[in-house]
This record gives sequence, structure tokens and C-alpha cells, in this order.
Amino acid sequence: MAAVTMSCVMSQPVGFRQLLAKYLAPNRWVGTCNFWDSLSIYDRITVCFHAGLKKSHAMTCFSELSQSEREAIVCAIDDLRKAFAKYRKHGVSNTTFLSWLTAEQRKTLFKHAGLSEREYMQPYCYVDKNGCEWAGDVIRAMKELFHLFDDAPSVLSAVKPEEYA
Repeated sequence: MAAVTMSCVMSQPVGFRQLLAKYLAPNRWVGTCNFWDSLSIYDRITVCFHAGLKKSHAMTCFSELSQSEREAIVCAIDDLRKAFAKYRKHGVSNTTFLSWLTAEQRKTLFKHAGLSEREYMQPYCYVDKNGCEWAGDVIRAMKELFHLFDDAPSVLSAVKPEEYA
């Protein structure tokens, strides 16, 4: 799992970049575009929130976004898919899993669950307690995020093949 950004590409020698542009970049670019374009608007909004972008970016095809917007999106997808990798949840309580998330990842989870800042500010250990009003929403959102990136390419690219030169 990796995210290819312009700085990553430009750090490579020119000859190597040309080989990447010819043989690897087109498939990575198409795979990333197809993955983004196949996401529901709701899921795109979640990724845009995590990337620090506006909701309006979720309505745009990946290829039509600016370089910086694409980089923010692929980095956000890469961060979320690592955070919500299925193996991380095996054999641990919801509270333990939530404790492993960064504050930004937790905030994105609560946003995906449709919850407000009020619920986010409550101790997340409440999620395993009976009577927690928002526990079901958080658990549902966790399950969704565990599967959201199943079809994501292993290497995401924010760089168009013609930009490798």
C-alpha cells in the first residue's frame, strides 16, 4: 500500500521517471481514477473530510481535480485504509480499536457515522457500554470503513502519467 505524490516522483532520477511513466504510471493512474470515481458520494465526502477538502471536491471526477487536491485525497485514502485494515480489528474490543486511531482518524470515523462534535468529545470508551446512544452508529461506520478500501489499488497515484517527465 502506497500513495504516489509529485514529490515522490520528482525525487527519482529522470531516466527512472521515464520508465515509470511508460510502464507503471498509466495503470496506477487509471486504477486510482476508477477507484475514486466508483466510490459513492457519501464515501467520497468522508475521504474529503479526512483530506481537509470541501464537500464540493467529492462531486468531482479524480482526473479533474488539481494536483494538490489529488495528493490530499490519495494520502487520505492511504491513511484510512491503513487505519481500518481488517487485521487490526481481530480480537480487540471497539474501545481498544478506537484507542489505536489518531484523533483525525477518529474524527473522520465519527463524521462518517453522521455524528457531531458533541459525540466525538465524549470518551470513546462509552462505545462498549450499554445505553450509549451513538455506539451503533460508530460500529456501523467502522464496519463500512473496514470494507471501503477492499477494491482500492495497492498503489494509489495522484500523478498523471504525463507529469512524470
